[in-house]
Amino acid sequence: MSIEVLQSEVRALPPEERRKLMAFMVAMEDSSHADYAASLAQRIDDASPDRWRTPEQCERELGFR
Repeated sequence: MSIEVLQSEVRALPPEERRKLMAFMVAMEDSSHADYAASLAQRIDDASPDRWRTPEQCERELGFR
């Protein structure tokens, strides 16, 4: 199956099915990075205040301001 056929099939999916497909693809991509889960857990568990950001800093860094 070509990428063009896949893209056409995905376009035809209802929104809920596209969301399920996106979640599946993200999970599949994440699983291909062996250290991803450990790295993410380490970041979540990091309570160092020097790494915290205010909402304003987040908006600025993400380009919302």
